[in-house]
Amino acid sequence: MSTPTRSDQRTATLVDPSPRYYAMLAVAGLVVLAMVYSFVTVLTQGHGVTGLHNWGTGGGVPWGLDIGAFSWWSAMGVGAIALSAIIRVFRMDEYRPYARIGELLTPLAFGVGFLHIVFDLGQPFRVLNTLIYLPLQSPIAWDVILLAGLGAISVVYLVASLRKDVYDLSERDALPTALDPIYDALLTGYEPSDAEGGKDLAWWLGALVLVFIPVVGGGVVPLLWGPLGVNINWFGAIQGPTFLAASMTTGAAAVLFVGCMLRYAYGLDDVFTDRTLRRFGAVTGAFAFTYLLGTFYEIQTGTFAADLADPNVTTLVFEGPLAPLLVLAIVAIVVPTAYLTIQHAVDRFSLLGTVLLTGLMLVGILHQETWLIVGGLMYPDLQYPVGEYAPSIYEWLNLMGTTALVALVLLVFAKTLPMVSVDPSEVSSDR
Repeated sequence: MSTPTRSDQRTATLVDPSPRYYAMLAVAGLVVLAMVYSFVTVLTQGHGVTGLHNWGTGGGVPWGLDIGAFSWWSAMGVGAIALSAIIRVFRMDEYRPYARIGELLTPLAFGVGFLHIVFDLGQPFRVLNTLIYLPLQSPIAWDVILLAGLGAISVVYLVASLRKDVYDLSERDALPTALDPIYDALLTGYEPSDAEGGKDLAWWLGALVLVFIPVVGGGVVPLLWGPLGVNINWFGAIQGPTFLAASMTTGAAAVLFVGCMLRYAYGLDDVFTDRTLRRFGAVTGAFAFTYLLGTFYEIQTGTFAADLADPNVTTLVFEGPLAPLLVLAIVAIVVPTAYLTIQHAVDRFSLLGTVLLTGLMLVGILHQETWLIVGGLMYPDLQYPVGEYAPSIYEWLNLMGTTALVALVLLVFAKTLPMVSVDPSEVSSDR
């Protein structure tokens, strides 16, 4: 069996769709329609159907799974683009296929994360009102502003990265001819010489991302949220590095998961090799360990807060009704961390095990972020009843729908754009 050329690797996903591909498209589309149904239901019947309520004598909790999902998707976008930028800026050519996955995931993650903000607000016009009367005193407003800025950079970064591969493959007539107008628009102003030399536009944008990431992921967050003490462990500076660690963990796990799925679906064993997947898994495990350490530090700071509400909630995390949720979240992160680390240490690799355990880690991080948000809001500072909350079917449909939407777009990308990125010098040598 001959070794595939670099061009073959980049066009592996562009082969004619199989019945299984159309089946996955159909399933993803149905789940997205379920999300639309959920949104329309809340829009017409009122936000009360979600079970979310304000603080006060009603004992409500104002934020739930939608805000947890927003935090999760945002972390994934930050981590995915950071990893892509690291790979490109430091010219880690063996991992360039992982960089492309990160570039594709980032704008999708930011986009669906914003959808969860819309779901939480309940009415689309509230989004417009929020933009017109932007509450600059609100930390979450600055979160959205900075993430929107990073999202805009990620779109330009993706386009700059794609142009080299799209140009080369279009010259070989390896792309779908029906989409030629889109490819022509993508290549507007592009010259082959742009890909030659040391540092192209994608490199400079990657460097910009690496400068911007610490501000978004670990700088402004603690500066704005730290003095407030409005929730469990939401004061002090440790939450900044912890959020950055959460971002890198979520982004790495998502890129690793998609890489494994692409290898399985298209036989890309020579692109996503055992060695690179093992190493990427070990790096993901290292990020996860740092995230867990930061989370425990966050909780530990809550035990000696001046405001009595924070120590009380922290105690409940370990001893009260919230304790099982903490244990579940920690186990769902610790077990994959150990598996990915040991797998690299013993120089063995299981594609199925990596997919399953990486998926479990992603679920664990989502769970961790959600209960940290909901947990503190259940116990308001004032002498109100303890809040009660359980995710409603509508919130679950929202989360399933945004996940299906990301999968749907990635499936379309696979048949329209090169999902595998390689070193331009190697492309030239194949001609």
